Amino acid sequence: MEVRSGFMKVIAGLTVAALLLGGLAYMTLMTFTGPECTSEEEDLITVLAAQEILTAHPQEAVAHDAYTGCFQDDPFPYAGTFYEFPGTWEEYTSFYETAAKADGWRPVVTEEPATDICYTKKIGRAKAFLTVGGHRVDDIEGYGIDISASYSDVPENGGLLC
Repeated sequence: MEVRSGFMKVIAGLTVAALLLGGLAYMTLMTFTGPECTSEEEDLITVLAAQEILTAHPQEAVAHDAYTGCFQDDPFPYAGTFYEFPGTWEEYTSFYETAAKADGWRPVVTEEPATDICYTKKIGRAKAFLTVGGHRVDDIEGYGIDISASYSDVPENGGLLC
């Protein structure tokens, strides 16, 4: 009887360890990959990435990285580009103020001062937000231009998307 009891304890311990490791692996995967986009949101990523405003840039800017995906916490699709830029914040934001308005984007009014500028417009059925802000990536000074969108209700100030 004692041998069988010890065997059952080993089996129970291994089962608990497997469940814990499986849960840990799942949480780690979700931390790095985030929630899955729906197929409709996946389709929207392609539409966002094709927006011409993402390839418009001041003459001195050099594209370094284009990226797409869904935010981890909320599956909002996004597309963007990081540009190396030797100029000032005023120079690139002035460029995008003109380019965004010409492309039908409207400025978003925020209650608090922000270092990023944000615009909005409808893209199909989605409410989209264009954000431009300074970044440093791998010791390269520049800025990112991102478009994120949602089919859900989003506050006029963009909330998390601005």
